Amino acid sequence: MNGMEQPVAQSQLDWVRDADPVLRAARAEAFWLLARAFMPPPRGWRFGDWYGLLITDLEELSGTLQLDLAALRAAAQQVIDLRRDVDEAGGPGADWLVAYASLFLTPPVPAPLNAGLLLEGSLAGSVAQQALACYQAGGFAPSDDFHDLPDHVAVQLEFMARMLDQQTNDGERQVLADSFAHHFLRAWAPLLQQACQRAAAQEPAGWVYAALAGIVLQLVSAQDESLA
Repeated sequence: MNGMEQPVAQSQLDWVRDADPVLRAARAEAFWLLARAFMPPPRGWRFGDWYGLLITDLEELSGTLQLDLAALRAAAQQVIDLRRDVDEAGGPGADWLVAYASLFLTPPVPAPLNAGLLLEGSLAGSVAQQALACYQAGGFAPSDDFHDLPDHVAVQLEFMARMLDQQTNDGERQVLADSFAHHFLRAWAPLLQQACQRAAAQEPAGWVYAALAGIVLQLVSAQDESLA
């Protein structure tokens, strides 16, 4: 992570200023959507309510960002098929928040959403502190409606969205975002994907969230290629 503390090279700033603003705005929107997707869904929403909005928005961005959504669509269909009886019966079990909690909140948590747990097996450790330092450098504070440690993946994805947003952005913030994505998101996204895949045997929601982690990797990989 120490490389994130190095001065920003002028060549990096020149590249950022020349970057396609449409592409940059689309990347910001995609990170924002993924941040919201990894937050707890509204109470009372069924899977179709949550997924319908998400896939519509991602499809609108897929052409600009060249996103492959096939794995997400396949995972969603699998969840729809497995949950059909539960959703038709209604009741508490039909609430998508129940599935989210089973996967990410209920001990023993099968798929932690804190990067510190994924990367170093601890909360409030060096990963959280390094993330917080990056937030401070970028003048970022998490949304008021979300309360968790600074290494939560939703907070990190929101940070990426804010740094890339045209309304709040400058060259150095975009370089910070690129470095942050490389050092944090690229590190935890495959681990989260694998954890969700393992958990899917007990909670099928894992397949959907594993596919979302895969989309995070697509965005970061495209970002790395554009900097190469």
